[in-house]
Amino acid sequence: MVPGAGQAAHVPQSQDSAVAASALPDRVIPIIQMIFQQPPWLMWGGVIVAAIVLAAFLWWFWPRRQRFRQWIAGHSPSGKLAILAVPLTIGLAAAWLGARSYDFVQRDNRFCTGCHIFVPSGVHMTAPDTGNYTLVNKLEGKHDSLSCHACHELRPVKEAIKMVLWMSGDRGTGERVPPHARVPRKVCESCHVTGAAKKFWQAIASTAGHRTHLESDSLRGRIECLTCHAQSAHRFVPVDSTCSQRGCHLTSATRIRLGKMAGQTDFHCNVCHQFTKSVPLLATRDSAAGSLRPDRQECLSCHPMQLRMVAFDPSRDPHNGSCGTCHNPHAQVKPADALKSCTTSGCHDNWRKVPFHSGKAHARVNTRCELCHDPHAARVDASDCIGCHARVGVRGGGTTAVPPMPFDTLKALKRTSALPPPQLRHGKGDAPPELDFPAALLSRPQVADSFSHARHQKLACITCHSVTAKQTTLTFTAPRGCQICHHQAPATNQCSTCHAEADSFQFRQVALTVTVPGRPPMARSVTFSHASHAATGACISCHMGSVILAPPDSVATCTGCHVQHHTIARDCAACHTVPGLQQAHIPAQSTHIGCDACHTPATVALLTPARPLCQTCHADKVDHYAALECAACHLQDTPEGWRPHLMRQVAAR
Repeated sequence: MVPGAGQAAHVPQSQDSAVAASALPDRVIPIIQMIFQQPPWLMWGGVIVAAIVLAAFLWWFWPRRQRFRQWIAGHSPSGKLAILAVPLTIGLAAAWLGARSYDFVQRDNRFCTGCHIFVPSGVHMTAPDTGNYTLVNKLEGKHDSLSCHACHELRPVKEAIKMVLWMSGDRGTGERVPPHARVPRKVCESCHVTGAAKKFWQAIASTAGHRTHLESDSLRGRIECLTCHAQSAHRFVPVDSTCSQRGCHLTSATRIRLGKMAGQTDFHCNVCHQFTKSVPLLATRDSAAGSLRPDRQECLSCHPMQLRMVAFDPSRDPHNGSCGTCHNPHAQVKPADALKSCTTSGCHDNWRKVPFHSGKAHARVNTRCELCHDPHAARVDASDCIGCHARVGVRGGGTTAVPPMPFDTLKALKRTSALPPPQLRHGKGDAPPELDFPAALLSRPQVADSFSHARHQKLACITCHSVTAKQTTLTFTAPRGCQICHHQAPATNQCSTCHAEADSFQFRQVALTVTVPGRPPMARSVTFSHASHAATGACISCHMGSVILAPPDSVATCTGCHVQHHTIARDCAACHTVPGLQQAHIPAQSTHIGCDACHTPATVALLTPARPLCQTCHADKVDHYAALECAACHLQDTPEGWRPHLMRQVAAR
């Protein structure tokens, strides 16, 4: 059996044609087949004989045409009408026969059986040995009531040329016969877009596969409806060979190579790629193309994948379970090959612009995405440095990366590349693995810890440490950076949380400057004790500065609280005990009078020459008649009575 002429490339010979002879009960079909299946010599012989008969008739009739006209003119009108009725009847019969023939050719599928035999689904047929036929599938489904020319347009000129070639014996490959079975897209659209079936087209056109192919700029003008639907001619259901046909997705490119799936070549493309998946009308063509990528529903429908991905949690997957975004079973050989697509598939190609990746802390490992990012739970808590590095150590067997020392500056200072790395030790319960440091690493001399990490272990490492900078640094400048955090609410904070009582209640030397009119300023050191000031109230009563909470000048110089300190009840010797005090009050005879010669009158007015004032210089006499006033014996007066002598210049005025 040889294919008939005019067979289109997309109308393959039926695979059902095999063994049994065909019974053709229709009475017209054998006549049509007999006409078109005659050998070329007989068909052209009939044409030649007809031409000879016509030529002979014209050769005989032409010289006798005048006599024939006279013969007709000699008859009566009724005779003339009878004579003319014969050719008129013949003409009308020919016109009627022509109209019926044209209608038969245009609308009756039996005309096509002259070259084609239509095989119903599941029926085995063999072409008769009486000629050359093409076995094709019979129309099935909703198209079974259509005539052949409803889709296959009849073009008279091309059909005439085809008939000439057919009669000439070109019935083998049909290479010279013009294609007459192609169905352009506009024919399908005349029914499915603007015709009776248009109500179904909206649902069809919105599917992912149709939008991807019909809206593609690169495929425009190259792809027709029957490019895919005519692979199973007259049944219009795309088969697996549709995608891998020539000019589309070739078999070599669609062969599955990934893991154990490599040998499974009988998958239909639709098993993984949901061609008919509905896509919103407002979605872009790229979104429609993305819908064709397999997601977890398609992948996990395979039983082995269900076992392999039993712990898969879609809620933690940043890729929304779209497996085909990373895994390409047609190009990748093993699952780990998907890592190469992270930075090349248009997803994470800008990773170098992320400071966290390009900073010094991760510069040496920033190309190993899987070191920090779990494949199916790729989001990483950037604040959990310790937890992340511990997991990295587990995946790398303890040698891939040495995690930082958790909240221990001492251990961090002892690290060295010359010593063996610490080993991972399983933590208690659900705790992450701990690092077990070699004895040689821990036997180093102890170094004072400059910062208490233990007090800050509730904070994320990146709160203070910058991993985005080119050089390892802190996110703030000490001490102000610390104070910004710790002094946010001084009125309600418990200062002793950070400032231990042992530190706060120590005696401190405070440098002060004492000025006396007419003399250069004199620096002196005063002992300050927090304990003696605890009764003044909260810490912020003295520490009033913003952020750093430094005491203002009035507090630092003691004048804010001790302006009225020259009272009779004050212990003058507690402050005025510097060695140069006696040297400043020589000669001795003027020591007890005329204080306003050097000190301001306002200061002298506050003085009373009572026993506490005298003991400033006579500290060795503290036990000398302790119950008596010095002025009673040595000045022969009471302290109040002696006060005018201290301001003699004032009295002189």
